[in-house]
Amino acid sequence: MFKSIVKIFSSHVIVKAIGLLNIVIVLKFLVIADFGEYSYMLVLLNLAAIFIDPFLSAYLIENKLNEHRKFNFGILLFSITLMPIFYLVLKTLNSNINGYLFLIFSTNFILTTSLKSYLNVNEKYFKYGIVDVVKQLSIISTTLFFFYILKENNYIKLIELNYLISLLFIGIFFCFLVKKGTAEIKIEKALLNSFFRKSLSYILYVAIVPFITFFDSFFIEKNLTNFDLGIYSFSLKIYNVSLILVIPIFTVLNIKQLEIAKKKGYTHFVKKHFKKVIFYAILFLTVSLVFNFLIIRFVLTAYSNSFLYTSILLFASFITYVSMPFSFLLAYKKYEALLILGLLAIIFNIGFNFVFINSYGLIIPTIATVISQAIISLGGAFLSYYLLKKE
Repeated sequence: MFKSIVKIFSSHVIVKAIGLLNIVIVLKFLVIADFGEYSYMLVLLNLAAIFIDPFLSAYLIENKLNEHRKFNFGILLFSITLMPIFYLVLKTLNSNINGYLFLIFSTNFILTTSLKSYLNVNEKYFKYGIVDVVKQLSIISTTLFFFYILKENNYIKLIELNYLISLLFIGIFFCFLVKKGTAEIKIEKALLNSFFRKSLSYILYVAIVPFITFFDSFFIEKNLTNFDLGIYSFSLKIYNVSLILVIPIFTVLNIKQLEIAKKKGYTHFVKKHFKKVIFYAILFLTVSLVFNFLIIRFVLTAYSNSFLYTSILLFASFITYVSMPFSFLLAYKKYEALLILGLLAIIFNIGFNFVFINSYGLIIPTIATVISQAIISLGGAFLSYYLLKKE
């Protein structure tokens, strides 16, 4: 398990480093208000995850538990069908999102996510990491070309160019990495109905989670200034960097937990790893806080106002690291419990922002994110202990 995590982590570090460098370049050319709008548009576009990730995540579990011989890309039929409706919703939220931008971004997202899911199922972790590296390299290359060669500064055109070139590379990788005989496009009504009956609660849960970041940005965009949105967007970027270990750990742990669940080994796993997880979570929180201070103090001083908000958000990543290894609700298919936690987090997030944001400003969505994350992550760990210890 550790070797697999290292394989993904090594590529993920590169991806995060390139992504951070890309943001630094964007910050150099966009004023704070425009950076806020640029980030908000990406938040909206990335809501495509709610129509894609739930189906692929649920299918990954079913695939591993039932040991399917081939990866069925037909599961994406529902995602593709829902895309036009999603575009109309995005258009009402932000009129600057045009059909061309939506098409290249959503196609890029579908191809990238489904390819990584295919590689994850087949435990091809090195190739899994390469996909993300190539995507980020194409994005930063086009960003440099956009600002330094074309000398443009329209953030909408920047996003269009980023994801058009990225789409071309991902399309090529998809054709080379998906091997004949290991994949299929199978659309059978009985098969899909069975899949949805078993996984509906989990699908809804995965669809809910991205809304936490969206609602925070949405309330800022509607109630505060573009400057505030830019400051908060910057804090979210640093927060996302602090989550650098989440994808490597979750990708491998997701498979490992399924194996532990089959052996009924939950209690043994918790006893063996509890102290270790706490230690590394505290260590990583300390490193993240120091990194936050250094980058604000010496590199991006224009964003010094974000220090407090970023520091608070980093506690959300700490909660994630402490809780994630011990949340076995997914492995034991306790999907209803996951859905309840997700709904509670969303209800709290909306209510807290709605009532307090006008009075207290940016501190409110920051605290809302931390508490919402605690409801999902800590709640998942506590419920796992309560429900599974007896089993």
